[in-house]
Amino acid sequence: MRRFGRKKIMNNIKSVRLENFQSHLDTYVEFSQGLNVIVGQSDSGKTAILRGIRWALYNQPRGTDFIRVSGDFVRVTVCFENDTVIIRERTGSKNRYTVQRPGQEKLVLEGFGIHVPEEVMAAHGMGHMRIDQDNELMIHLSQQLDGPFLLEQTSSIRAKTLGRISGAHFLDMAIRDTTKDLSQLNLRMKQEQVVIEKLKVELEPYARLNELKTKLIESENRIEKLQIKVSKKDKLELLNSRWQQLKLEEERALKTSLLVNDVESWQNKLDQMKVMVQQYVVFRQKSNRMQELKHAIDICLTWVMKTKHIETINQKYERSKQDLTLLKQLTLNVKRLKELGYSIKQEKSHMEKSAFVDSVNLASVEEIAKKRLKQKQLLHLEERVQLNQNQRIKIEQVYRKLPDLKEVTRKQETVEQATERFLRIQSIHGQLKDYQMRIQEGKRFVVKQTQEQKRAEEELQKQLLAAGNCPTCGQLICKHNENN
Repeated sequence: MRRFGRKKIMNNIKSVRLENFQSHLDTYVEFSQGLNVIVGQSDSGKTAILRGIRWALYNQPRGTDFIRVSGDFVRVTVCFENDTVIIRERTGSKNRYTVQRPGQEKLVLEGFGIHVPEEVMAAHGMGHMRIDQDNELMIHLSQQLDGPFLLEQTSSIRAKTLGRISGAHFLDMAIRDTTKDLSQLNLRMKQEQVVIEKLKVELEPYARLNELKTKLIESENRIEKLQIKVSKKDKLELLNSRWQQLKLEEERALKTSLLVNDVESWQNKLDQMKVMVQQYVVFRQKSNRMQELKHAIDICLTWVMKTKHIETINQKYERSKQDLTLLKQLTLNVKRLKELGYSIKQEKSHMEKSAFVDSVNLASVEEIAKKRLKQKQLLHLEERVQLNQNQRIKIEQVYRKLPDLKEVTRKQETVEQATERFLRIQSIHGQLKDYQMRIQEGKRFVVKQTQEQKRAEEELQKQLLAAGNCPTCGQLICKHNENN
């Protein structure tokens, strides 16, 4: 089904106003009924009027090249005979249409891109004539140098256009659609015929369908009867198994009722046995603790045996410490002696350099006095050097008597380690005494608890003998003893 839109009514142009359009600063042109002719010299703006109308109605040409030089906007106003006004204007920031109809509010259209808004096309009613999918003709407005209508078009376009104008294209469309429908129907008939033949072949095995249906119904009835009997059989088997279970449970209940006649006395005995089990757990923990303490005591005794000569080691450590202090002092004295020897060598050198003093003239008395003072100082230094040499000899003798420094250092480290062990042993000895006291208390506690446990076992044995039945198996005490 084809749907036709609302018929557009073409309006005649009444007047045109061009503002800043090409060579027109502000031009107003009013048309009369019938034929209108625009006359003027070349390049006087005749074609610009047609171009302005085309730009206002169809947004062609595009761009801004038609704006008058030194102008900052362009506007074309087209007024029609029905008093509808279409204003097309463009500035640096605006690009819009304004449509004003009699008795209606002004309609402003922006953001339409390259296509003319439908409201504008509906207002002037001068749309393009579509020939086919790819071609359309502007039949209401032509440009400069355009040829006569359809003569510059190809023969196929002219034929299509005439067909459009006369309505022959509707017949072509109907014939084309009818041919297409007939070919589709023929194709569908062939396909349906193939399907029918195929179905006939597939239905041949079902020729005896009624007979088979009757047999199937009879079989279903028999199956239903068998299912009813099978369900009855399953129920009977379930009841039988349930009866056997109830019978076994009844026997167990009878045996249990015989066993639990004295349940109150058994509960009391069970509570007493729980208390005894708790006491046994406590005794077990105490016993484990006592074993750990015994192991710790053995370790402490071993360390005590290893450190029994600690006092002798302390004495040797003190002597070694004194020898080490003396060795450090002697090392310092040796260093000072070397420094004094170096000073003596320097002073001897100075004395050799000052040997010419005896040959000095008596006129230089002051210099001689200075040199004598210096000589006294040198003699004093020589005495000190001699004393240092004597002290050095003594130090070397003492140094030879001292043992090796490495050996002393090693002994010192050994003594320090022995001291640390001694302190640890003293600490362990104190802990050992504490452990011994705790072990004695634990032994007393274990003896006490053992006696209480023994009395509780005797009491339990008396109660079991008085009861006559074993709380575990329910048999008599004498029979239980014989079986065990």
